[in-house]
Amino acid sequence: MISFDQKKICLRAIDHWGVEHQKRKAMEELGELLVELSKEQDGRTNADLIRGELADVIIMCEQLRLIYGGKETDAWIDRKLERLRDMMRLPKRRV
Repeated sequence: MISFDQKKICLRAIDHWGVEHQKRKAMEELGELLVELSKEQDGRTNADLIRGELADVIIMCEQLRLIYGGKETDAWIDRKLERLRDMMRLPKRRV
């Protein structure tokens, strides 16, 4: 999802503003997405505003992934997707 160059920008942002600031920024961006999704329920927003907030969240999630360890986070993603597959009773992937 994130290119190598985009990852470098995310790493620079963490270095520039610091870990704690970027964690707070991630919470802020998540809240803004939540607000837009809530507004959608009664027609007070549009898909482009949601896409913009979603982009901010994805960028901040990548920074959080880097802060907390990419490989470790990827392992959790694999476990969570496997659980989701099981919940939907989808066939297991053949290796």
